Amino acid sequence: MNTNNIKNNQRDRGFTIVELLVVIVVIGILSAITIVSYTGVTNRANTASAQSSAKNVYSKTEIYYVDSGTNIYPDNLGKMTVTATSDKTYFLSGVTFSGTLLAAAPGTPSTINWFRCGTGAGNPAPANLGEITAVTGARIGYWNYATPAINYTDIGKVSGTVGTKSVACFITTVVGT
Repeated sequence: MNTNNIKNNQRDRGFTIVELLVVIVVIGILSAITIVSYTGVTNRANTASAQSSAKNVYSKTEIYYVDSGTNIYPDNLGKMTVTATSDKTYFLSGVTFSGTLLAAAPGTPSTINWFRCGTGAGNPAPANLGEITAVTGARIGYWNYATPAINYTDIGKVSGTVGTKSVACFITTVVGT
């Protein structure tokens, strides 16, 4: 038998099922690695965006504290978001406020929680949002897509006491309340 005939027979034979299965398995493993990596990158990017939104609210709140002339924190978000304040340095846009505690990833990373913190008229801590008479600070909640959990950034006094009055924080349900 001629060696050229043997080479021609092997060339015509093609791939075996085992060879094809090995290639399919390798492609599957590479796809799985890519998908997991992409998910991790997406989660980190969404967290960075949410954190940026929270920092924006933090900065604008601090600017309001100084620019208001009274050195108080806003008692509602409407003071920073209404069109009438669009010429102010503390004007806030591009952020969505959720009136319910973020228990899962929101639709957009720019969705945050805003908690008004303060003291009430009496000595016990305020029992609800309406009982806060003196705003001492705010708590900003944003979703961390990587952990997944809510993270907080605090401004001013959000716990403990101010003088003899206890501080409490409550989530605002809508802008302006």
